[in-house]
Amino acid sequence: MYRHSRWGAHGASLRLTTVRGWATVGAGATRWYTAGMVEMDAASWEEDLVALSEGISDVLEAECDRRAVHAFFDGQNDLDQQLWARAAELGWLGLGLPEDYGGLGLGAPGLDVLYRALGAALAPGAFIPTLAVAQWLSGTAADSVKEEVLPQVATGALTLAAPASLEAEPLPVGDGLLRGVSQPMLGTSRAALAIAPVRVDGRNGFAVVRLDGARAKFEAADTWDRTRSIGRIVYDRAEPLALLADADGALNSSLRSNLALAVAGDSVGGARAIAEQTIAYMKERVQFGRPIASFQALKHRAADLMVAVIQGEQALDQAVAAAADGEPNAAMWASLAKVAAAEHFRFVADDCVQLHGGVGFTWEFDCHIFLKRALLNRELAGSAGALRDLAATYLAAASRAGRTTAELTT
Repeated sequence: MYRHSRWGAHGASLRLTTVRGWATVGAGATRWYTAGMVEMDAASWEEDLVALSEGISDVLEAECDRRAVHAFFDGQNDLDQQLWARAAELGWLGLGLPEDYGGLGLGAPGLDVLYRALGAALAPGAFIPTLAVAQWLSGTAADSVKEEVLPQVATGALTLAAPASLEAEPLPVGDGLLRGVSQPMLGTSRAALAIAPVRVDGRNGFAVVRLDGARAKFEAADTWDRTRSIGRIVYDRAEPLALLADADGALNSSLRSNLALAVAGDSVGGARAIAEQTIAYMKERVQFGRPIASFQALKHRAADLMVAVIQGEQALDQAVAAAADGEPNAAMWASLAKVAAAEHFRFVADDCVQLHGGVGFTWEFDCHIFLKRALLNRELAGSAGALRDLAATYLAAASRAGRTTAELTT
């Protein structure tokens, strides 16, 4: 659940492009938004985000409980497809997209609420690649591409595949056709479109490619985290739907930032969920006639868990606020937030296995699913080392431009 945001931390007001119509936020819960630009104070904005978070969390608690997740992990249900259909029905898939394309126009803050809730619930599915890429396309693609793709994302009619990392060499495009095998991709075999880093006539860019199962086919690979799907795409003279030139690297930076914010949101949601679940277990687990939560050494470890959770959340709050404000340092904060959130998630999930004792290692408990998700999140959108190096590059560029990065968003 969405806990806190930097939006209200300093009592600042902000300008929000509101959406027109009823925005369904949960089962039976709706909120009316009017069209146009309005002034909304920070407290009201915070209340709306909390209401949105609570609505999403209520639905996920009812329809994506731990038994359902374990059954999906064991291949016994199609929870990913059920959740996707429910998300489309409730309007979650359009939270960040512009109104003109069927979205709600809530941008990075709205998406952040959803990513955190999905991470806390261990929700399976193609949410991260689809929503992160759709948000990226909304700010980079030609109108014709946006008109074809974004409304279908908002209604749940299609899913997207995205590079698991942007550190691999781009594929060459010759004679307007794409050939070869892609880098690892985050998506599913049902993905309708993929985003491929390419090189055309010696220049870098991106191709939007339709996955038709013949000239472009997603081939899933086994991975330790069964709540997500990783694979490669085999291109056999596939003709791109669109080519996006990226001579200055701005599109690469923007896509990486969108993916980083998505993975960071998933990570902080998962970290808080398993930390709180573990602390609740420690209060019930009795050893030597006392709850183990009363042991001083374990109290310190529980405190360390929550410190790690909050550090990840605060880093992400800053990055989301910077993205929403269109700050020039937003890409730097997104990179740092992903590193902090993913690293803290791994630490929390790993220690929670230990704090559960012997049962923490069993298949029937939730700990291993959180840990496997955390380990995959560490690699998605770039490794910690690569993202720290990238953040240092952004910092150097800001210094050369005479721009400070020391002031946090208010």
